[in-house]
Amino acid sequence: MATLATATLAAVLTAPATPASASAFCDQTTPNTSLFFYKKSTGEAGTGTLSAGRWRYRGSLSLPAGYTHAAASRDSLLLYNANTGEGESGTFTGGRYQRVQTYDNFATGWTQLEASGDSVLAYNSGNGRGGSGTLKNGRYREVRAYDNFSTGWASMAASCDTLVATTARRGSTEFPESNVGFGTLRGGVYRNTGNRDGDVFLGTLIATRNSVMGLAKTSSTQLTYKVTTAAEGDVGQFEDIGTSGVWNTVGRTADSLFFYKTDGTAWTSTLNNGTYRNVGPLSDVSPGWTIIEGGV
Repeated sequence: MATLATATLAAVLTAPATPASASAFCDQTTPNTSLFFYKKSTGEAGTGTLSAGRWRYRGSLSLPAGYTHAAASRDSLLLYNANTGEGESGTFTGGRYQRVQTYDNFATGWTQLEASGDSVLAYNSGNGRGGSGTLKNGRYREVRAYDNFSTGWASMAASCDTLVATTARRGSTEFPESNVGFGTLRGGVYRNTGNRDGDVFLGTLIATRNSVMGLAKTSSTQLTYKVTTAAEGDVGQFEDIGTSGVWNTVGRTADSLFFYKTDGTAWTSTLNNGTYRNVGPLSDVSPGWTIIEGGV
């Protein structure tokens, strides 16, 4: 990896270098450094911790095959199958997952599933419907349903208390843009706080506890990176920080990112208060993981 120098989901602008504020919940609870790996075809899974960009393996487990999405909060993990509506949740701290509850009645077809510190939001980009609830103590509890989100949000990411969403590439080929929407996601409820039309092209989003990164594919072999802060429902101006080759999946924890190619190539970094720093490559990472998801 080369050195890197939303909905009627809907800003007070802050410079990325300014420390991000946070909610009382985020300030008073322990950030989650747990990271989860999963293979859809087999149900094989692994867990560990990623803190300050340093990875530590904890263990393996066998889960049902077929899960398509995962979301992790400060202490819990939710797994979901968009084809069947089945899922499960459990506690997820210290790099270890313990199942608490299973589900067989989720709506099918959710295209995004994103968790903040204590909440999770599910969204269907095709019809604009969504649902949110709390994700704590290993259990998901539905709080609200939505039928008036805009359609077409292509990527979402949540910091400890803020959800950010972006549209797919729009505008000219030479100067593509994204629409960006954002708001608070806490107490099981999403509240829109702002949006920006015609922002820089952001691509796929990933967030740590107080920051968000956009990974925009500018060619078949290159990603461009942009970062900013994300806290209290506010999102700063995205700043370019560099480029790299293309990764298949990027996972997050409260302060770190895990870049992964399906052949087992991996790299870690930190992302805190809108500042990105490389840590380095990892060796002996297993190939074939389809989901990599961490807490916040």
